Amino acid sequence: MASQLHVLIVGAGVGGLMLAVLLEQAHISYEIFEKAKELRPLGSALSLHNSLMVIFEQLGMYQEILRISKPFGALHLRKEDLSLTGSLLARPPGVDCAEHYGDYNRVIGRPELMSMFLERIPPHKIHYNKRVLSTKQDDNEVILQCSDNTLYSGSILVGADGAYSSVRQNLYRQLAKQGVLPKADAKPLGYGYDCVVGIASDLDPKVYPVLNSEYCEFEAVLSKDTPYTWWFMPLVGNKIAWMVTHDVRKEGTDEERNFRFSEWGQTAASEMCSRVRDLPSPYGGVVGDIIDKTPPDLISKVMLEDKFFSTWYSGRTVLLGDACHKMVPFGGQGANIAILSALHLTNLLFDIYSASQDEITRVFREYYAMRRKPGKVSVDGSNKTGSLLHKKGAMANSLRHMFLNWIPKWAIILGSNKLNARRDQISFLPYVKLRGSFTGSQVNPPSRRVSEKAAFARTI
Repeated sequence: MASQLHVLIVGAGVGGLMLAVLLEQAHISYEIFEKAKELRPLGSALSLHNSLMVIFEQLGMYQEILRISKPFGALHLRKEDLSLTGSLLARPPGVDCAEHYGDYNRVIGRPELMSMFLERIPPHKIHYNKRVLSTKQDDNEVILQCSDNTLYSGSILVGADGAYSSVRQNLYRQLAKQGVLPKADAKPLGYGYDCVVGIASDLDPKVYPVLNSEYCEFEAVLSKDTPYTWWFMPLVGNKIAWMVTHDVRKEGTDEERNFRFSEWGQTAASEMCSRVRDLPSPYGGVVGDIIDKTPPDLISKVMLEDKFFSTWYSGRTVLLGDACHKMVPFGGQGANIAILSALHLTNLLFDIYSASQDEITRVFREYYAMRRKPGKVSVDGSNKTGSLLHKKGAMANSLRHMFLNWIPKWAIILGSNKLNARRDQISFLPYVKLRGSFTGSQVNPPSRRVSEKAAFARTI
């Protein structure tokens, strides 16, 4: 039964914390191991897909999500002279996502989302400053060894520790020794963009009237003559999340780019900020005006990479989120896919029959079958979106113009319907009623352990 399990979660990112929140609700024992000494409020903004709102409602987090986020209203793509290339609307007069699907996508600062998760996790279950050195597993348990020589044992190990997952690296070394690791999984990630991000705070709505808007409308500016694209996302609390990307895809091979561009930390972030601060801002002034309103220690430089790994599990170890499908952020899918993977893995663990190796392997196999296709589609889609938003030349300009101005509303609705074809829920909590006029969503069945007499509001 699920009560026999003890889950070791490596990584306190969005996927790892969401998994912990769900395991807490499922009364499944777990611990989280995070290599950082503390979780700092780094990062920019996330767009939570409207289909996730039913999950947050089940968890009693829906109203808080509404309070600390803004509905996504539009994406406006501009040229470097700030003239408009086109817009993608998610509000009237475009497609009204709330009317069709019950909710808008919600744009939230990553620090606020992480804080909301942390409030629902008992502090003693999170171990900081725990860098994973090695993992061992057999038919009975999995053992985690950290750099401080501490050992932890559990029945399942979840690697939710990002693109350079130490859990994945240890697992792949074991599989390579056995001669069963696919060659493609051993290749480096596709490193395509450098990125500097932050959230400007304490902004004056008189200077930035966009802060008064009900909606969060993304502003993206694509440079003609430089390799930069810069983004702005207004948030609640008089804040604007921002991101500047540097397209390095033509700068040699993935290995060469990693060697040349992979410096990060506050110094590297500051250097990149100095290179982009004079770029024009769609709100008036320059990008540097927004950067200057961001605490320097909360500005971070990261590499944007993508890769779909085909090997997600072996023995008692399984991967989640960026550890098994790293994607660039341009499709806005990374956090959403990680949250849904945490949901499906928890649903399966709640219904597990025993902690035997055979039963755990069955659960991992079903988890992979559920999440493989969405992960692959999201990696490919984010890559194509990134190319659409960065590629130079007349052909690329024409494609962007067509995409943002000529696609009919019915085609946009058809694509959105596919994204909402499933609106799965937490199988062991009371289901919530689906909102919106769209009736084509399928919902997963409730847990086998939940009596049919329970008051589930079936919404299929």
